[in-house]
Amino acid sequence: YLATLLADAGAQVIASGSNPGSTQDAICAALVARGIEVHARHGASREEFDADLLATADTEPEIVVDDGAELTARIVERRPEVAGRLAGVTEETTTGVARLRALDAAGRLTFPAVAANDALCKHLFDNRYGTGQSTLAAIDRLTNLNFPGREFCIIGYGWVGKGLARAARGAGGRVTVVEIDPVAALEAHMDGHRVASLEEALPDADVLIAATGAIDCVPAEALVQLKDGVLIANGGHHEREVAIDGLGPGDEVRPGVTEHALPGGGHAYVLVDGRQTNVAGGDGHPVEIMDLSFSVQALSAHLLARGGLAPGLHRFPDELDREIARTKLATLGLSLAEKTAKQREFESGWAV
Repeated sequence: YLATLLADAGAQVIASGSNPGSTQDAICAALVARGIEVHARHGASREEFDADLLATADTEPEIVVDDGAELTARIVERRPEVAGRLAGVTEETTTGVARLRALDAAGRLTFPAVAANDALCKHLFDNRYGTGQSTLAAIDRLTNLNFPGREFCIIGYGWVGKGLARAARGAGGRVTVVEIDPVAALEAHMDGHRVASLEEALPDADVLIAATGAIDCVPAEALVQLKDGVLIANGGHHEREVAIDGLGPGDEVRPGVTEHALPGGGHAYVLVDGRQTNVAGGDGHPVEIMDLSFSVQALSAHLLARGGLAPGLHRFPDELDREIARTKLATLGLSLAEKTAKQREFESGWAV
């Protein structure tokens, strides 16, 4: 939808995939039918995925609307002449913003970039409610298994992890959270979840969901601790969040579900080859969530097109966050309260 919106606004739009497992060929065909150039295909190999992104880079975009900094990183590393002409980048994900920060720290972020993921109207809703609901829905769709009474192990308690834990508990599951950050771990405990180390959590897990946006949060040497019948899903970004390569080859037992022998005996069931379960194994977030995220991305692109932003990473403006929220509330028929004169007087004073 965002691609067609920008095209309708007069932009020349070139679309590429952020994950070959989530790309839908029917959507690609529909975009092409509307005059949008597309470099993506479902099930592309890593080499084909890389080639598609580089083909997109070779169109010399002025503004990049990215997911995971997949295109941005390739432009900086392999098409530096294109990077030198970029008006800017707007980034949708936690993983991508982390990559942009790393680029900035390395002195390679020579253009303005908007951290769209850090906007309140993005991560508070998309990451938490969108990923939470859509990942559990995709697991249900892929496996047709019952959730109540199952042990869910959530790796990571950022906004995505919070949403996954909330959805799993709401579906009747028992949730254990694994965290490396003490504040996030304490928050998970206060939210009523069991908090444990990886070594303590894995042997109990019926459903393992990675939610870190990084890699190797469950390393190969930890796979021996998994129990027979465990489901392995991905609520983060990379298919390398769990070291599924350490399981060896698998056999497809249902569409999107492969059975692998566990090092310690028994079998694990990997969903959609370890890719993002909600988009590779389902339809992704509900549209009521995506309209918030797309609003952030569209307005970020407008900020970049307007010019005037210095090279480096930028916050999404607070006033635009509030305007998106006000607009969303209006579409829902909801109203805000107003401050009274006494409240405004109190807030502007300091005397006791």
